[in-house]
Amino acid sequence: MDVTSSSPQTNTQSPAASWLADDEFRVLEAICETFFPTLDPPANSDKAQATYYRASASDLHLALLIAETLGQEDEEARADVRRLLALLRSPATGLLLAGAPRPFAALSFKQREKYLLAMAHSPLAQLRQGYQVFKRLTGFLFYATPDPHGHNPSWEALDYQPAGPPPAAPRPLKPLTIEQDSILECDAVVIGSGAGGGVVAGELALAGKNVIVLEKGGYQSEADFTLQEAQAMADLYLKRGLLSSKDMGIAILAGSTLGGGTIVNWDTSFRTPPDILAEWEQLSGLPDVFTGTALQESFAAVEQRIQINTANSAHNRQNQLLFDGAQALGYHAESLRRNAVDCEQRCGTCGFGCRFGCKQSTLKTYLQDAYEHGARIIVHCSAERVLIEQGRATGVEATVYNPESNTSRRLTIRARTVVVAAGTIHSPAILLRSGLTNQHIGRHLHLHPTSTIGGRYPEQVYPWQGVMQSAYSNQFGHLHDNYGYKLEVAPTHPGLLGMGTPWHSAREYRESMSYSAYLATIIILTRDKGEGTVTLDRHGEPVINYVTSVFDRQHLLHGLRQAARVHFAAGANEVVSLQSKRSQLTRQQVDNQGERAWQHFDRQLERNGLGVNRLIMYSAHQMGTCRMGKDPAQSVTDAHSQVHGVQGLFVCDGSVFPAASGVNPMLSIMGLAHQAAQYIKTTL
Repeated sequence: MDVTSSSPQTNTQSPAASWLADDEFRVLEAICETFFPTLDPPANSDKAQATYYRASASDLHLALLIAETLGQEDEEARADVRRLLALLRSPATGLLLAGAPRPFAALSFKQREKYLLAMAHSPLAQLRQGYQVFKRLTGFLFYATPDPHGHNPSWEALDYQPAGPPPAAPRPLKPLTIEQDSILECDAVVIGSGAGGGVVAGELALAGKNVIVLEKGGYQSEADFTLQEAQAMADLYLKRGLLSSKDMGIAILAGSTLGGGTIVNWDTSFRTPPDILAEWEQLSGLPDVFTGTALQESFAAVEQRIQINTANSAHNRQNQLLFDGAQALGYHAESLRRNAVDCEQRCGTCGFGCRFGCKQSTLKTYLQDAYEHGARIIVHCSAERVLIEQGRATGVEATVYNPESNTSRRLTIRARTVVVAAGTIHSPAILLRSGLTNQHIGRHLHLHPTSTIGGRYPEQVYPWQGVMQSAYSNQFGHLHDNYGYKLEVAPTHPGLLGMGTPWHSAREYRESMSYSAYLATIIILTRDKGEGTVTLDRHGEPVINYVTSVFDRQHLLHGLRQAARVHFAAGANEVVSLQSKRSQLTRQQVDNQGERAWQHFDRQLERNGLGVNRLIMYSAHQMGTCRMGKDPAQSVTDAHSQVHGVQGLFVCDGSVFPAASGVNPMLSIMGLAHQAAQYIKTTL
């Protein structure tokens, strides 16, 4: 027998899963068992392979994990999931999608597979979105979640070796504990501790100012980084790694921990290119802010403090494949600069925090400077609004959560200066909750929409090992003026691979994932001209509205085609896109059919579509929702990153970019924040 679907009588007794009724939970179990049933192993499988194929969703209690994960979402999101589960309980939907008038859980296994594929390929956006909710969660959790002994039934077969427990290490910072409703006073309060907030806090504290830093996430250091994929997403990322655009068209990765995105990014350190700076100057109407010497001096100061270099840009296997493949085609290929020291290809887990202290995040640099010069740091602190009196910022109202006691306390900060550096998603939300009415707050959102072409190679690549990002190609960075894309690589651990790998059937998916160690990923990082918005829901939380524009999709399509060619030039046997419908090409097809095979693949990529939830797309770069400009009618912040019309209120993060940066934005954020900090010092 090929498939055995064994679902134990797991129920929703877990408090975090109790929001689902028993009949709803049974549908969720059936979904998980369709994605991940017990399968007969291939002939001559060894013990690890047999364990891998026989493992099912029920072995990891996948439905319960998903219910608990979704249970942490807001009321509207949970209501959407329940409506989707109700749809799957309807016989009419079964007739429409699987040709059988029965609820999903009552269908045969093959009918359930057909049902899910019909959702994935549906012309109805809501069905595609629903499919992606369950496919991404099941794929990630099945491959990323360890059992109580710290192992996953897939890892040995995938040749994946997780890190051991974190070593004993000192915790160099001691955040301030808020045990009761409190009022604090300072010169400057900084909301956010990442690339923008960390720099400003350090600069102001070094200048002798009384600084308080508020961080929404917790405090994790070398002593806490487990380097386990599932744990890191929950501990270090906004919304536990589930953040996405409202329609789920783009999965968004953003740091939420002390040190912000600088804790989880991949160390890539580009200065903003001169042509982009010139464009920003023209768009903003701000002479010398972007093209003057002051910003270049700030870049140099930041680069020195966070030790940017190329000595630690030795290529791991998949970076070398990108470099070699691009060079073989005559394309630009270069090593990129990184803010890391003594990497030595030891891990490959930069996205889960740096256990060895190599990454020069704000936690190790500017926040440490601030702390040593008297700054107070408060974690698990959500800033609700800025206090404004007679056109001047006077402080912040916030809530501090204590995860140990599960209690919250009110906190009011009285300050002469407020620096909002909560990131492109949350900074506009704070301004809107504060009653500001500038129509550009939350508009002009840019995400650098990104997708991937995977290449399967004849030898192991281990895309999760070594320096995560060290090579790039800018061959197509200027397809249309300053707009195009970069080719880079993305480190991929099993959970992220499980989330992204297309699912055409349970067995084919399991087989595809079994080759994970042989996979290399090339990402197409587009500089988007299209824009989105950040608005507030009825609870005052940010909602991301973004659909990749037709202009940007054309660049993405161009990049998918070129990345495939780079893979084959580097020696890949097969390439595949992340489209729901099958888009793949083998070396045998190219050898047998030549250019005809390429033409067919190019048409296949275009025909299978780049629309919402037809192709998995990601964003690790968010920019533009509080953009800088001379005219208050066209922008939110001025030449000094001060909010138009409000003295003493500054925004210092990627949201001030007048347009997308076109490069990994960390250094752009830090340079602009450093420049703004020099002005803020004079106002204090």
